[in-house]
Amino acid sequence: MAVGLLVGFALGCLVTAATLWRLTLSAARKAAGSAARAEAAALKTAGSGADPVPTIAATPAAAPVPATAPAVAVAKPAVAEAVVVVVAKPTAAKPNAAKRTTAKSTAAKRTTAKPTPRVEAAGPAATPPRPRSTTDSAPAPVLPPVEDGLPRLRPATGPSDKRGPVPRHRAGERFHFSGRCGDGEAEYEFPIEWPEGAITVAQIEVSTKGYLSISPMTRTLDRVESHSSLIYLSSSDKRKGVRTVLTHDFTHLLVDSRGIGEWSVRLYGSDEIDELTGTVEGYGSTVLAVRQDLPVSCVTHVKSSSWSAEFICACGRIPESFGRCGCPIPPGVPSSPPLGAWESGEAMRTLLFPRAGVLKLRTSEPSDPWRLEVRPYAGKPKAR
Repeated sequence: MAVGLLVGFALGCLVTAATLWRLTLSAARKAAGSAARAEAAALKTAGSGADPVPTIAATPAAAPVPATAPAVAVAKPAVAEAVVVVVAKPTAAKPNAAKRTTAKSTAAKRTTAKPTPRVEAAGPAATPPRPRSTTDSAPAPVLPPVEDGLPRLRPATGPSDKRGPVPRHRAGERFHFSGRCGDGEAEYEFPIEWPEGAITVAQIEVSTKGYLSISPMTRTLDRVESHSSLIYLSSSDKRKGVRTVLTHDFTHLLVDSRGIGEWSVRLYGSDEIDELTGTVEGYGSTVLAVRQDLPVSCVTHVKSSSWSAEFICACGRIPESFGRCGCPIPPGVPSSPPLGAWESGEAMRTLLFPRAGVLKLRTSEPSDPWRLEVRPYAGKPKAR
């Protein structure tokens, strides 16, 4: 029996020793593996240049808000008028770069950059406005030839008769008459003060809430005569302008008004208006100067429901029924030259201007197009 106890004790010692050896060997293997992993991590960190990743305790999830909880208004930060845009320089991405989420970066995200005050560069000094031309619209460029080579007019592509407020006479300004009309009926007549030259161009602007017209008058000791109105405007139009020629047969202008309104008459000499030379295009009624003292032909192409083109000699007298004004006829010019045209719709007519003067062109609407081409007069073609 003693022998059996000894054998059992010996076997127990062997089992205990084996168990302790296995535990020691397992602990050693784990320690070696941890050391190897730590060394590998240290080598990777040293190769990438990144800081070691700190251990961040997990944040417990927020408790759900009860459905009955009152809504809480969160104030949004005010948006600055100036917007600051920061552009980062591009850098090459490094492999296995560790992401950093530090308290410093979190605080930087919460910091709002102060807006930079906007500084606007000063523009060029404002140039004084040029005086308004006596032509309804600026001459348009010459139309390019179309495929079939036939003459056509350029249609208006936008408002061609923009008019600002009615001009008012300024102190010391000559050849400019203006006034206001009160509520009710009134007539006002005033004498015309003429600029130098036999031909005078009148730029008339009116505005009214009722009715307003301006007509020329001839009033002398031995003659009193009313002439057709130069402009008339009803309340349906409200604003209107016209450009025309006044002759020295007129001595006064008569303003007839019914209702509140404003009017302006500005007179120009023939040397102050645009010259008709070469090829000119435009829209609406106008008056152009013919300054060549030699006979010229003018190809007049107009598209309007009713239009007229009329030459007025530099002497200031309007020829009647294509007749002569009294000035001598240049050699080679017919005795009754075509000095004007009165047409409807689209038409082309060739007029003859025997000497210097002006061309008065009238259209029904400010957007009606026209083209004028001045050519040397070749004389009457010989009969075959």
